[in-house]
Amino acid sequence: MVRIGRHHLDVVDTAYLIARVFTSFALIVLFSGGFLRPPVGFELMQQVGMTMFAIVTVGVLVAYLASSLPRRRVLWIALPFDLVSAGILLIATHAYQDPMYTWYVGLVVIYAVALPKREAQGVAVLTAAAYVAAHAIGFYRAHTPIEYLLIAFKAFTVLLLAAFVAEGMHRQLEREAELESSHEDVESLNQQLQRRLSELNAVSEITEVIHSSLDFDAIGPLVLEIIQKVIDVPACSLLVLDKQKAQTLFSASAGLGGASATVARSIDSISSDGALELEGGLFTCLTILDHGQMMVVFCAEARHIEAMRLEDRLVLQAVASELVVAVENSQLYKLTKRLSITDELTGLHNYRYMQQRLDDEFERARRFDRPLSLLMLDADDFKQFNDAHGHVAGDRALADLGQVLKAAVREIDVTARYGGEEFAVILPETDAAGAFVVAEKIRESVAGYRFADGEGERKVPLTLSIGLAAFPVHAEDRETLLRQADDALYQAKHLGRDRVRAAQPLMRSLDDSGEGAAAVGGDVEELPA
Repeated sequence: MVRIGRHHLDVVDTAYLIARVFTSFALIVLFSGGFLRPPVGFELMQQVGMTMFAIVTVGVLVAYLASSLPRRRVLWIALPFDLVSAGILLIATHAYQDPMYTWYVGLVVIYAVALPKREAQGVAVLTAAAYVAAHAIGFYRAHTPIEYLLIAFKAFTVLLLAAFVAEGMHRQLEREAELESSHEDVESLNQQLQRRLSELNAVSEITEVIHSSLDFDAIGPLVLEIIQKVIDVPACSLLVLDKQKAQTLFSASAGLGGASATVARSIDSISSDGALELEGGLFTCLTILDHGQMMVVFCAEARHIEAMRLEDRLVLQAVASELVVAVENSQLYKLTKRLSITDELTGLHNYRYMQQRLDDEFERARRFDRPLSLLMLDADDFKQFNDAHGHVAGDRALADLGQVLKAAVREIDVTARYGGEEFAVILPETDAAGAFVVAEKIRESVAGYRFADGEGERKVPLTLSIGLAAFPVHAEDRETLLRQADDALYQAKHLGRDRVRAAQPLMRSLDDSGEGAAAVGGDVEELPA
């Protein structure tokens, strides 16, 4: 396709313009060179016909170069002038055996190619009529009946030729339309296939992300980012809810800004039609999966929810199914992890976790030169409590004791059941004096608490003996710290129970090399309150 002026010229436009220009030059050569001499008295008619055709040709060229007129309109405007000029030249050249007939034939062919079938047939009728009229007006006395019959046959040939060309072009256009429609169908199928592949890849990618980690807080934004690539939703939220406990087990939001937390908090107040009013506008929450006690909800603006296609909902359902499985696995993992580090009776940390945390805290204290204290606690005369009130009451008392200990310390402190009726408390960032204050607080809290007897009445007192050791005052390594605290506990039990005892500070002496050497010695002493 060629661009001339404001028109994009196709093959038909180009052929039409070339034909007009060629015909103009041919007429100039034929008439100016003396090849076609009009009869006497027809010279002026020849000049008028040539001039009119030249003017129309220039007008057509100007229309294609400078105007925005469509091709059909240009052809229809030029047609009457072409027929008139052709008739004038036909009359002027009657002595040369109808040389302008080819002009009429070429004219109907061009219009049959350039215009729709019905319009092309109309042009053919006008052209044939103009051809017959030109002969009738100019030579009604000069022709014999046989010649008039031949003229009619030529006019009929013009009509027949136009009909064949128009029909051929009509069928070609229909085939092109069918091919175009088939091409569009193929393109549409390709687009649908690409979208299905994109959705499958998204679901596969989301599945991999979901099952790659049990930390849902980290993977939530990644899941929504992948969903937004497939579903055109600028702001949305995805939640997994526990219907029985009315809890949000998982939530992730994208594009909501500060409204994401509002969605999670307001999920219980969704109206019966699924609408949720936020400051940013009206959100609609769609239940995409209801599985057992879990429900997966997708929230977005109402207009985006309404515009979602069936395929988009299927993608969300596939993602929701994976989320439910992953949430169940995560809950099981968290339960297993919690049970592995928790004492079942007291709810405190167990011995294994306490040893692991003591290693970590001691290494951190030594690396950053920070204090660390350890308390060892033992319930006084607990065997007599069991003998007097029974083991069921003893287990209940240990559970209550664990809760009293947990309430008396900070959140950063580690409270653990060491074994039997013994407990341990790790106090990070706490020196010996601070640890003594905490130990006294624990001792007083337990002494003021009343434990249930075998009948369930809370009237039985219990006391604690507590041993205290601190780094670096009482020990320079983890094992020594643990042993010093245990020895201090033994001294507290030996000296009368219901008291706090601290290990004696390390004594330093100079060895032969002049460097300081630490040694543990002396009796365990009680720090002042």
